[in-house]
Amino acid sequence: MNLEKLLGVKLTKKQEILFYSAIIALVIILFGLILTLLFANFNILLDSFIFSVFVFTVPFFVYKYLHFMEIRDCEKNLPVFLNDLKEIKESGVSFPEAIKLCRGDYGKLNKYVEKLKKNISWGINIDYALKQMQKNFGESRILSRSISTLLETYKSGGNVENILETLINSLLKIMESEKDKKSTMQQYMYMMYGIFLIFVGLIIVLGNLLIPMISEIGVTGIEIIGKSKAISPCLDCYDPLCYGVCGYYNIIGGMFAFGEPNSLQVYYKSLFFTMIILQGFFTGLIVGQISAKSWLEGAKHGLIMLFLGLFIIIIANIIGFF
Repeated sequence: MNLEKLLGVKLTKKQEILFYSAIIALVIILFGLILTLLFANFNILLDSFIFSVFVFTVPFFVYKYLHFMEIRDCEKNLPVFLNDLKEIKESGVSFPEAIKLCRGDYGKLNKYVEKLKKNISWGINIDYALKQMQKNFGESRILSRSISTLLETYKSGGNVENILETLINSLLKIMESEKDKKSTMQQYMYMMYGIFLIFVGLIIVLGNLLIPMISEIGVTGIEIIGKSKAISPCLDCYDPLCYGVCGYYNIIGGMFAFGEPNSLQVYYKSLFFTMIILQGFFTGLIVGQISAKSWLEGAKHGLIMLFLGLFIIIIANIIGFF
């Protein structure tokens, strides 16, 4: 499908991903609606809606994360490019010619270097070519500032080789510092994962022991033939907030087969399930900030913990441990 002809506008890669993801998500919801009407089961529509949300968001996140990793690889290979540029410049050629003569392997940075060389070969002013390259690295302070330094170096006309040497040493020191920090913080990342798994285990044990105990004690119960039987707090709802929360619990209970609507099992299992999902996602955000100071890293770890908690709860519920 040619989107440019269909929509009449040129879309970026990010916009194309969002467009196709939205179309697929709508198809899934429509298909779920049809199945709901055929089988008279509202849970099918709810499941399809949840699945469509993931279909819409996950491809965009994967695209952003791959771009993030590409930028990190460019940062890692920038000193190699600058070192080649310095050595070629020491041979006495001009600055633009030195850029065109760089032939090293710079990983993901290669395509940006090749584009820069093509622009210079086509007669585009090197100031403009470097500024265009800098725009591609707006998300990275290291790359953006380094390209800016290259531009100022060319404009100043000073000792380019010495300035490049200083820039390379500064970049290597920054990267070494970041590497040491990441190595130190990695142990805390593993610790956070361990704490989350312990939390999930405690919740499963608590659910396995607490719900039968409450059922036996009957703290919030009714008298049936001389015996007290526990009931769900949702049966005593008298305000909109309570109805909303209990409605959400019933939806979760129906989706994951936790029990009958408004039952004690659905109430507590859905409550514990929600605790695990929230704990996993927000713990992952903290892990990302600690290890890389990046919301993308945090979202990655958040989704990993969310799906990990979801998987453990589903398996525990299927085998009867939750």
